[in-house]
Amino acid sequence: MAFTGLVNIVKRKKLLHCGFKVRLGGDVKIASVCNNTWNLADEVYEDISSSVTCKRCKKILEKADEDGCVRKGR
Repeated sequence: MAFTGLVNIVKRKKLLHCGFKVRLGGDVKIASVCNNTWNLADEVYEDISSSVTCKRCKKILEKADEDGCVRKGR
């Protein structure tokens, strides 16, 4: 059962990635879940999780519980 709810969407080129917030000093950046990077040219907004088009991000969202938490590792 995949997570259904609001997520941060990172639009990079033609793909829509799921994102998470990273605090660096006083700045807050949003990085994509699948490759942990961000770019200044990325468009970031909130939307429902079903709008994600990246295959790797969808696999990670399938592992999320109802709160949206994903445990990596064993």
